[in-house]
Amino acid sequence: MLDRITLSRFDLRPKLILAFVAVAMLVGITGFVGYQAVGTVDSAAHEISTDADAIDASMGMLVAIEEQQIAVQAAMLEREGARAEFDAAESSFDEWANAMDEQDMTAEEQQAFDSLVAAHEEYTVVARELFTAKQSGDTERAEARLDEIEPLLADMRDSAHTLEGAAVDDKQAAVTGADSTTRTARQSILGLSAVAFVSAIGIGLFVAGRIIPPITRLSEATEAIKQGDLDNDLDAHVEDDELGRMIDGFGEMQENLRGVFSQIGTASRGLKRGEIGWEFEADYPGQYGRAVADLEAGADELAQSFEEIQQVSSDLQQGDIDGTVDADHPGQYGAVLGDLATGTTRLSESFREISTASQELKNGRLDAAVDTAYPGSYGAVLEDLSVGIDRLSDSIQQVQEVTDRVATSSDEVASSSEEIRQASEQVADSVEEISYGADSQSENLQEVAREMNDMSATVEEIASSAEEVAATAGTAVERGDAGREYAAEATDEIRSIESRADEAATRVNSLDDEMDEIGEVVEMITGIAEQTSMLAINASIEAARAGEAGEGFGVVASEIKSLADEAEQATTDIEARIETIQQTTEETVDGIQQMNDRVERGSETIENAVEKFDEIADAVQQAENGIREISDATDDQAASSEEVVAMVDEVSGVSQQTATEASNVSAATEEQTASLSEVSQNVQELSVLAEDLDEQVSEFETGTGADAASSTRSPTAADGGR
Repeated sequence: MLDRITLSRFDLRPKLILAFVAVAMLVGITGFVGYQAVGTVDSAAHEISTDADAIDASMGMLVAIEEQQIAVQAAMLEREGARAEFDAAESSFDEWANAMDEQDMTAEEQQAFDSLVAAHEEYTVVARELFTAKQSGDTERAEARLDEIEPLLADMRDSAHTLEGAAVDDKQAAVTGADSTTRTARQSILGLSAVAFVSAIGIGLFVAGRIIPPITRLSEATEAIKQGDLDNDLDAHVEDDELGRMIDGFGEMQENLRGVFSQIGTASRGLKRGEIGWEFEADYPGQYGRAVADLEAGADELAQSFEEIQQVSSDLQQGDIDGTVDADHPGQYGAVLGDLATGTTRLSESFREISTASQELKNGRLDAAVDTAYPGSYGAVLEDLSVGIDRLSDSIQQVQEVTDRVATSSDEVASSSEEIRQASEQVADSVEEISYGADSQSENLQEVAREMNDMSATVEEIASSAEEVAATAGTAVERGDAGREYAAEATDEIRSIESRADEAATRVNSLDDEMDEIGEVVEMITGIAEQTSMLAINASIEAARAGEAGEGFGVVASEIKSLADEAEQATTDIEARIETIQQTTEETVDGIQQMNDRVERGSETIENAVEKFDEIADAVQQAENGIREISDATDDQAASSEEVVAMVDEVSGVSQQTATEASNVSAATEEQTASLSEVSQNVQELSVLAEDLDEQVSEFETGTGADAASSTRSPTAADGGR
């Protein structure tokens, strides 16, 4: 039904404003009715609050009257502070009376209030006379004034209750009126709210039916375009507003996008197949046409650039690296072609440098210079080539120097080998003499070893005796230490007993102090009991004066006096027991002090004994240490003797081994002499090989002059006297 309603004369903005104004009017009407109801309820609430204040004032005056009456009774019982309590209650009554006077009262309430105030004034005058008579000691006059107060008190209570009842009735009536107003306002607000709710829903559905469907279709079409689908057509809008025009424009945009993307698809398929000769149709409005025209111009530039690249690739394939590249193209095309031209030029120059260096190496020249001032891999390759040539030149130069040194060294080795042969013969003669001397030394050392064995046995016997004496002294030291430990334990026990005794004395003294404090508390309880007894007596007197009305109070006072007497008797018994306990604690403290003195004397005696034990133990310890030193010295001497015997045996063995090794060395020197003859022949052959190597490397030119130096060396000097 809402779809049949059309507002084609208005755009979307007026439609939305009209809908919001309608909803706002409904909300405003509902709010106005609610505001009126709240005002009515607020007035009723103020009236209820006023009635509540009147109730509070009447109750406050009644409470003040009762407090004054309590103060009067306290004055009759001669309690201190009764007059001050009466004055405070009077001030409280005046405050509540002023508060009540400010309220709007009916004639009945005003009459009751005036009666209450008048009675209270008369009551106050009579009560003050009662206080005056009581202070002067005129009990009869005070009792007479007390009798006058009773009817005034009854009148004040009646008037206060009358005020309270009237205020309560007014409050109940106000509450009833407020409830009625609230129910009426609630029903009105609920009805208007329901109408506004239904109307708002209708307006919302109407607006949503005109806005949401076309926006939904636009959203679906946009989502389809985002996914690459340009074939999702939109239905026409029913009204000529912004949404209708937006849908029409979106359809035209979709059609233009389909045409442009068709041209782009043609180009992309051509790129995929490697074809770059495309035809484009740029008959599109605005940016669409310009984009297609730019795409066509870019395709032409790309085709021309690929032709240049293809030409260079063909030249490189044929080995021609001197070809030219036309880089006169816009933007990145020209930049790429320019970089390609620069690369081919640097490649050609690099190959030229490598060709020159290869020709020089072929001719045996190792001092050719290579230009490495090229970027990237070109410069790196040329730099590696230059470094390789330099290292090859250095290696050849080192080989030339080594061959010179080998030739010279071979001559020197040949000369030295002859000298070594002669020295070996002399070493053989000396070794024979060493062998004879070693045999004589071995016989003498064996005799020394036998004498040292005898002395070692004697030293071991002395060490055994010293160990027995040291063991006896150690036993004495151990027993002395045990006695000293027992004495120390006894001293510790005595000190522990002394500490416990001091602690017990301290606790007993603390107990005595606590008993004193308990005594003070008992004295305070006794005083309270005496005061309670006096108050009970006074209460009995007052009860007797009151006659039959005070009989119950008299019985209570009698019971209180009996309890006070019992409490006083109990505190007397507690005081007697506390005195007995205090006397016992004093005797206990004296006994503990005497025991503590005896313990101190015993502790001093044991400490003296411990000192004597310490002196004896120190003396035995010194003797034991001396014996231990003698025993250790004899053990060291025995060990030293055994070591000397072992060393003599070892030296004897070494002497025998020296004689044997000397024979072996003599034989080895003879073999060495024969080997040196063979070495001399090998050195002469090495000299010949060095001359041949020198002739081979001298053909290279390193530019350092080493080749000239090697060529001037004479063959006669190189053969080393061959």
